[in-house]
Amino acid sequence: MSIKDILVHVDVGDDGGDGAGAALQVAVDQARRFGARLTGLFARKEILPAAVTAGLASETLLAAAARAKAVFDAAATGLETRWWQIEHGAADQLVAEAVFCAHYVDLVVVTQPVAGNRRLPPNLVDKLILSGGRPVLVVPAAGRVVTIGNRTLIGWRSGKEAARAVQSSLPFLTDAEHVVVASVGGPMGGIQSGTPKVDIIDHLRAHGLPVAGERIHIEDLGVMDALLSRAYDLDCDLLVMGGHAGRALSFSGKAGAGTRHILLHAGLPVLFAG
Repeated sequence: MSIKDILVHVDVGDDGGDGAGAALQVAVDQARRFGARLTGLFARKEILPAAVTAGLASETLLAAAARAKAVFDAAATGLETRWWQIEHGAADQLVAEAVFCAHYVDLVVVTQPVAGNRRLPPNLVDKLILSGGRPVLVVPAAGRVVTIGNRTLIGWRSGKEAARAVQSSLPFLTDAEHVVVASVGGPMGGIQSGTPKVDIIDHLRAHGLPVAGERIHIEDLGVMDALLSRAYDLDCDLLVMGGHAGRALSFSGKAGAGTRHILLHAGLPVLFAG
């Protein structure tokens, strides 16, 4: 796949800057890297009940959108850009329309969820991963991201989500110095004696990537903490993994416990595919 159309969620606080920098900086850098068009998405909850009931944007919400657009325009100077604005503000409708927008791009870039951020529905990022149909690059809220894909850890467990995540990661890995495929229990290849001897490492080597494989020993850590720990040990600048749904997805729209744990605790960019 090639990346020529990137969507970034621009989350700007009431002071004009809070929350915008993490995902926006990475999205701009990747748009320049891939020669891609960059679309800024304003999607924020309405805080005035009367406006939610009427289905109309309040002056407060429109002012926030104007601040977000100004931050986006300043950051994306020199790029081909678009601006998409969701003005309904009701949480469920906002999430549904953000997911709808994701269907029409190659990559979605968001900042990892931050506890206490009342501007956003708590399941926005979850739903983008699980229902957006596109890879989602989640950028850590703290710190500056300099590179993505130079040193990459792929969390592998054979399944459609992981397979999609690996395929979606290939554009980021073209100049990779080192790629490690990590399996935490279970086979990397066939699952039964009669199954062909498939190998995800062999597949990645067919793309000319410098890839190695290893099994992670959990010991006292959970699976997701073990993946994060290994990524930090290897000084990775990207973690690639499938995004999995929770049991109550049809009602809550939330990711499963493992995906959610990575979302909340990762200190490096994570590329998810649902």
